[in-house]
Amino acid sequence: MKIKVTIDIYSGRPNPVMVLEGRRAADIIEKIRMRSSFESNTDSTVPEPFNLGYRGIIIDQLTGATSDMPATFRITPDRAYSADSSAALDDTDFEKILFENLDDFKGTGNKAKFRKLLENEIEIFRRERPDIGRIGKIVFPPINPCHCAPDPDLDWWNDEGQRQANNNCYNYSTNYRSDTFAQPGKAAGQQYTSLSGCTVAAGQRSAKDGAIADCLIDMPDANNICPPKGHLVALVIWPGADFHWYRKGPDGKWTHKPGGTKARAVDNSGNPIDDPRTANRGSYTQFCTFMQVLHGHLKIK
Repeated sequence: MKIKVTIDIYSGRPNPVMVLEGRRAADIIEKIRMRSSFESNTDSTVPEPFNLGYRGIIIDQLTGATSDMPATFRITPDRAYSADSSAALDDTDFEKILFENLDDFKGTGNKAKFRKLLENEIEIFRRERPDIGRIGKIVFPPINPCHCAPDPDLDWWNDEGQRQANNNCYNYSTNYRSDTFAQPGKAAGQQYTSLSGCTVAAGQRSAKDGAIADCLIDMPDANNICPPKGHLVALVIWPGADFHWYRKGPDGKWTHKPGGTKARAVDNSGNPIDDPRTANRGSYTQFCTFMQVLHGHLKIK
């Protein structure tokens, strides 16, 4: 047996992953204690985590998959999710596996710093999870209509396949599919070098600097007003950890796509987003700037 374990925590950066084989892989699968079989569900009945920040653990069974488990599924404290189905789980503090194997994860950076960050995010997730997603479909009148903005097109982005998994918040906000989990500045050869904040030390490049190199236009004084051309996006920072982007739609509402999860129209509290500056953004506490995307002018990678 061979599995890949992903800590689903970031929106812009690639998530930390580890690959295990043999007995170690089988031991992890055996620790998943299900109380029911996988059954069909929707986001309105049993919502899959959509929040910014920690969203659970993703298991990919690469070889030797067990017949009673999907090839790919997400583990949260109370449920397992796979595509449009889910199953109830016994809460056995499954996240202990992450800390027991943290040295094997790639992409964590400083292990001690990441451990502290992860402990805090898991605590927040477990505390707030019961209240996430308990909201029905609400229709609001347009606020500051943005006639040039692309439609959210959530169904297209949320294909449960390659588009959803390989395109992140930067792809979605710019409406540019690259299938590369695009990083600000990478296409221009000027990728960000620091995520300490919107403004970084001399000699470093921020996520905003990278986006400007990709031909996005900084509009710090936009004040949530759509530009006459293109569409408006917003950059927020999880200081020292990650970046995240939102985009404003033709109805004046904001949508976003946390990492490889579904694009959505609500914040961490499950509320529609009128202004990303006042939305519940979890650990992405620093609002950086509004930016303008001129359609056809940018290239991201």
